[in-house]
Amino acid sequence: MFSQFFGNYLRKRGCITLEQMRDVLALQDSVRVKLGVLAIDAGYMTAAQVEEVHNLQSTIDKRFGEIAIDRGILDQEKLSVLLGQQNKRHLFISQALIDQGIMTFETFESYLEDYKKDSGLSAKEFEALKTNDIDTVTQALVHLPELGDAKMYVDYFALFVRNLVRFIDDHILLEEARKVQLEEFDCLIYQEIEGRFKFFTGVAGPEPAMAEFASRFAKMAVSGMDEVAKDSLGEFMNVHNGLYLSKLSNEWVELELLPPEYKHSGSLKSVGAAYKIPFALSFGQFDFFIGVGSPVFNHR
Repeated sequence: MFSQFFGNYLRKRGCITLEQMRDVLALQDSVRVKLGVLAIDAGYMTAAQVEEVHNLQSTIDKRFGEIAIDRGILDQEKLSVLLGQQNKRHLFISQALIDQGIMTFETFESYLEDYKKDSGLSAKEFEALKTNDIDTVTQALVHLPELGDAKMYVDYFALFVRNLVRFIDDHILLEEARKVQLEEFDCLIYQEIEGRFKFFTGVAGPEPAMAEFASRFAKMAVSGMDEVAKDSLGEFMNVHNGLYLSKLSNEWVELELLPPEYKHSGSLKSVGAAYKIPFALSFGQFDFFIGVGSPVFNHR
């Protein structure tokens, strides 16, 4: 998750283009994070010190860590810590940008510090983002104060994100929740839940992206938003909401699922408090809706 969030931050600042971001994200699995980037991230070395050691490597036949120890910049304990962190996925995008000459160690150091300040996350929440702690990151970004039992709905969305990772795509970028009253959509799959609580949730997006979402969940090709795609989207909602209701039943809260419904080219109007949470996957942009009561739909 960190790579998507940090990459999007760099894009919004104009440091990289959307095409560059997509290119480096596609390279992540083949990138090996080097000690210099790890050391800057850990706060063990400055960018200038990393550059100094790299320059010395062109004249001294020693490894990066050995030179850093010789220069008194690192000790053996810190080097051991860094060597054990070379599979840290949150730094892959930074290393890829540096390898491609899009960023330097100095700009990486500067942007990382700026992002820590601008993200609005606490130190604990920022570390949670780096370790892909979905629940903590979700709670930090998603605030739904007008939905009554706000924690219940935040827990619901945290499960939704985990199920996206489990079934659809692990390249997820979340945006902050926004209260809505009337929202237009291209394609929407939604489901109502009733009982002690009555609320609805849904996922909307452009047709090509929704078809790909359906294809990934069904693990088979679909032809646009055909009946197979619609059934697949409905089944995703059934599975996700079924898992959530199973969790609540263990806490003695009994709810009932109504059949999922697919809507095309319309608008959603909330009759109670409702929120939209935009999110992006590697293949498209989507909106997640959650609201109290039953929504009202109009066709465009």
